Parts: sequence; structure tokens; C-alpha cells
Amino acid sequence: MALVGEGSTSDTPDGGELPHAQDRLWRHPAERGAEQAAANLAARKTGGRNWSNHIMSFIAGGAVVGLVWLLQTEPEVPVAQNTVIEFADRPVADTVPDRLSFDVWVEDVARPNRMSVVSLHLAGDVEQNLAQSVRLGTDGHLITSAHAIAGAEEIWAALPDGDSIPARLVAADQVSGVAVLKINATELPPPIFASTDDVSIGDQLVALSHQDEDGDGARAIVLLGERQVVTTPNGEVLSGLLRLSNEIDQGWAGSAVLEENGGIVAITVDSRSGAPYAIPIEQAREVAVQLLESGTVDYRAWLGVELTDLAEGIKEERELLGGVLITRVWNETPSARAGLVAGDIIVGVGPVNVIDRQDLVEYLATREPGEEVEIRYSRFQSSQNLAEQAVGQQEEETPAIFDATVTLGARPA
Repeated sequence: MALVGEGSTSDTPDGGELPHAQDRLWRHPAERGAEQAAANLAARKTGGRNWSNHIMSFIAGGAVVGLVWLLQTEPEVPVAQNTVIEFADRPVADTVPDRLSFDVWVEDVARPNRMSVVSLHLAGDVEQNLAQSVRLGTDGHLITSAHAIAGAEEIWAALPDGDSIPARLVAADQVSGVAVLKINATELPPPIFASTDDVSIGDQLVALSHQDEDGDGARAIVLLGERQVVTTPNGEVLSGLLRLSNEIDQGWAGSAVLEENGGIVAITVDSRSGAPYAIPIEQAREVAVQLLESGTVDYRAWLGVELTDLAEGIKEERELLGGVLITRVWNETPSARAGLVAGDIIVGVGPVNVIDRQDLVEYLATREPGEEVEIRYSRFQSSQNLAEQAVGQQEEETPAIFDATVTLGARPA
């Protein structure tokens, strides 16, 4: 059966005509769809579309959304992010722009060991610090810089609580730079020690004194070097030290050096150059224990040089079977006094041919500080004569073997 639009007729199966749609009581579903489409079309043509329903629906929807918003809890406020400050590999002066926050960090580091540092002064002169010192334990023993108190006959200690009591010198070792004193004060809390293994070059540290002239007992410093050799103002050559930045001066000798968690890793000393250095706490404590137990310190023979094994190319260049290359000679050490310089190659010591570093180390282990030993070394020498210099010919150098007599120095074992 073919359905037609409004007002049309259609044939029945028997050939008769159906009444008009409006004259019938029933409607085919397709007819109802066609009627609705026609009505919609007529409404659009005459502008009769009912917009009021849409407007009311929009208003109702907005009201519902507003009601839901009012019933909601307060929105979450974003949490402020904490600023993480990195200290390594930067000078102290450029570390933190906000000085207040940095001072808080310094105080937090210093707090655990505030009671572990004792100021030393001469009798009757409590206002002028002779040196600082660090408590060795809870029995009243102190460790400090030996050269800072050298020559002082009567030493007093200013305790953290403000009391001043006599301090007796137990022993001082000029080779290590460590001195031990004793005070009658055992009620203080034990010091907190750490290890130099916990710090590296570039780390931010804190130097802690009892108090200086400005009342500033803690200052930030930076670790600049390890295994350093330094000459003290008294002329002693100390080895194995830490090099510190210049935020502390000579008045801080004997102060504690703290790592970031507040543990003591070193005690400070002064150098002839005025730059601050520090004795690793492991070495200082070992020397102090030996001084308390026997009054002496174990030493080992020392040349005062940095060495490295010889590269194959250098062996071929100088026609050597072996040897150790001197990469650095520290000032005022036995090797420096004997005339050795960086670039020399040690090929023999005493009766021993030096093939590698182990040969030299094993031989020195059998020697005592103060002994004289013969060292054979290779060095380039000029073959140019005066006549060649006069005409400006290029200088030629050839390796040669030289001898030097070295009086072995001492360093703590």
C-alpha cells in the first residue's frame, strides 16, 4: 500500500477508495508521523514555534546548577610549595638570598652540639678568646688546636652556661696539631660525632664556636679541599687536613666543624697563610686517645708528595722500566727541602728499585721519621750549551737520573 500526504486518497486491496484520514477514527503510524511533520513545517512558516518552553527550561536548569553549587563545601586551597635550598658547590655569600631562612638552617645544624664546644682564654681575660675546644666525651677532656694554645701557661675554660673554670694541659702533639686539656666538668651532655666520609668537596658545613666578639657562635662555611698539607703560624707542617672557606678567622681555631645533620667532623686550625683548615675528627680523636693512654703518638715516615704510577708512554719516552710520578710537592715538606718538584719520577729509594707505588710505600714503612734516605729520580735536563744559546738555537732536553738526600718527616699513623 502506498501512503500519500495529507488530503490524498488511496486504493484498498479490493479496488475501493479509503475515506480521507480526517474522516477515519484510526491512523496508521506512518500517517501520524506525516501529520506531525506537516504541523511542524506550518509552525515554522508562520513563526509559531513555542520558545517560551525553551526559556523556562533554561531558567530551571540554571536554578538547579546554582542550588548544587551552594550546597557544595568550600573549595580546597592549593598548598604552598616548600623551597628546597641547595648549598653544594657554591660560595657561602651567594648561597641563600633570604638571610633569615639561612640563619635558621645554621642554628638547626648547630643546636645538637651547642654544649660540646668550650671557649678557652687566659686567666683573668675571659673577654678575649685564646682558642676554642671540643669536648672529647663526658669525662671533662677537651681537644683543641695545639699551636693555638702554644706557650699559654694558665688556661681557663668558659663553659656554655657562662661559668669559667681552670683547664689543665694534658699533652700536645705538634705533628698532628692536636692538644688535650682537662676540666672539672662532667655534667654536660656527650658530644655528637660524625665521619668525614659523610662530607664531600663543595658541601655546606657549619663552624661552631662557644662565642666570638660579636656573639656569633655559628657560621656557614664550605668544604673546599681534602688531604691538604699546611704550615701553621708556629712552623709545624700538618697533613691530611680539610680546606675551608674564609668565613672564619684565627680566633676560631679549635672550633667544631659540623656536617648538615649536626655531627662533628673536624676541628679547625690556622695556617701561616691565614686560610682556615681543619683536622678530621677521626685523626684528632685517635691522637687524643694515644696521648691520654701513653703520652706519645705513633708516626710514620713521610715524604710530603702526591704520587701516581707511571704511564706506559712516559716509560717509553724516558726509557724506564718503572717508577712513580710526583704530581705535587707540598711546601716546607721533606721532599721540597730536598729539591724535588712535580714532574720528577722516583725510580729508586735506598737499595730498592721502585717499579710502582707499592715498592715505595713498603720501603717507607720500614723507616722511621728523621732518618735520611737516598732517592733516585728521573728529570729532564737541558743539553744546550752557551754557544747555542748565543745564536738562539732551540733548546733540547734529555732525561737524566739524579740523586737527592731526604730527611724523612713524620705524620700520624
